[in-house]
Amino acid sequence: MSEKILIAHTPDDERRTMCSVLREQGYFVRQCAGTSSLLEALEDSPAVLLLDAALSGNDRAEYWDEVAKFCTQRETACLVFSTTGEPSSSIRERLPWAMGVVHHPNDVDELAARVGDLVRIRRLGHELGLAHDMLQRKQREYNESLRAAAQIQKNLLPQRLPKVDTLSFAYRFLPCEQVGGDLFNVMRLDEKTLMAYLFDVSGHGVSAAMVSVSVSQSLSPHSGRIVKQRIESDPHYRIPAPAEVMASLEKEFPFERFEKFFTITYLLIDIETGRVRYCNAGHPPPVLLKADGSLETLDEGGGLIGIEGLGSFNEGEISMQPGDRLYLYSDGITEHSNSRLELFGEQRFFRKVQELKKRDLDSVCEKTIEALHAFGRAQPIKDDITLLGIEYRGRSL
Repeated sequence: MSEKILIAHTPDDERRTMCSVLREQGYFVRQCAGTSSLLEALEDSPAVLLLDAALSGNDRAEYWDEVAKFCTQRETACLVFSTTGEPSSSIRERLPWAMGVVHHPNDVDELAARVGDLVRIRRLGHELGLAHDMLQRKQREYNESLRAAAQIQKNLLPQRLPKVDTLSFAYRFLPCEQVGGDLFNVMRLDEKTLMAYLFDVSGHGVSAAMVSVSVSQSLSPHSGRIVKQRIESDPHYRIPAPAEVMASLEKEFPFERFEKFFTITYLLIDIETGRVRYCNAGHPPPVLLKADGSLETLDEGGGLIGIEGLGSFNEGEISMQPGDRLYLYSDGITEHSNSRLELFGEQRFFRKVQELKKRDLDSVCEKTIEALHAFGRAQPIKDDITLLGIEYRGRSL
């Protein structure tokens, strides 16, 4: 599209040379003799106003303030030309909003260059404005996607934990601002067996949240694929061992499919006996706080899900005694840092749950998160923080 150029000159000056030069450059040129129709002509939003300096002394200052306002509103650059030899400083004093002064308006090369520069600046300004508007729109869309992803992530958290006479549960989940990939759940698979898991998808944002959704769906007992498989014979289902579940997840979530990997702790708990079978895939190992105050980490497992070639998965087993507590957690706890870039770390976390062993499970979770905040001294949370506590109370009499 050809830019419009408006030439405003004194009534006794035709300015044919300027018109000819600019038309040869591909501009659409309009002339305005005098100031009587200048404001009306500016309503057409020309790219450049070539203003005869001789005109600027003929009207009140208020009139030229109005011209300046029109130029600003319509993004019209003003270039003043003069053939009288009047100094540029004098012209700028009268018209401080003008973009420059041309003393040889019939110089073809100078005129084309000066007008061309102003037109390019206007184009770039317009493109920058469009880019800014697009960026703002994209940011609004992204923020809306983050809110939607955060809501989906929240909806996938357990709305209520199982009511089991022999077990009690408590948890705290603090999502980071960028929407992370932590998710956990505790569900009964049958009358005797309870499943618990906590996983952490790499990265943040919508993509991590969407992979979290997919993993959560795969770990649903209702899918009949991984954690509780349908079979023909009675009881018409089988519960795969934790190591088998890890192997199935590894097949279902190759890196090249999702361009994500994740860590996970997965365990099966015998509701009556307190027997726990577990497997970790690159996840921080759960810690067992025994009733006597001693600690044991559950280290068996294998590599991250999504990274091939890390070998098979090993399965571990423990027997919880009445009063024993098992804590599953994400690295958002151990890697939370303070202003000196010191990490909270495993040892602080372990000492904290030991210090709180006489409190009820929910209070332990709450006080641990408080300690984490106190350590960080208001540093922002850079990753999801998840803590799940499970206490074995023993068989009911």
